[in-house]
Amino acid sequence: MDKLDFKVKDLAHELGYSQRNLTRVLKKLTGLSPVLFILEIRLQKARQLLETRQFLSVTEVRYEIGIESASYFTKKFSERFGRSPSSYLG
Repeated sequence: MDKLDFKVKDLAHELGYSQRNLTRVLKKLTGLSPVLFILEIRLQKARQLLETRQFLSVTEVRYEIGIESASYFTKKFSERFGRSPSSYLG
């Protein structure tokens, strides 16, 4: 989860699928592409970490879930959950 370079090919390998089969299976089960599935898992974990206050800053949470860009994380988190990640710490 905290690997910044974790890619679809890594997920496919871990699950024993080709990338094409992984895409087909994930689309069928979740409606998401592998890239969006990985992002969803990361965002869900980030929300859990923020809600339980396991880290003192959003930066620590970002790195824990493997997202390096602060602006990208804040944008995607806010789009997904309707509030900023920093609002969980206030």
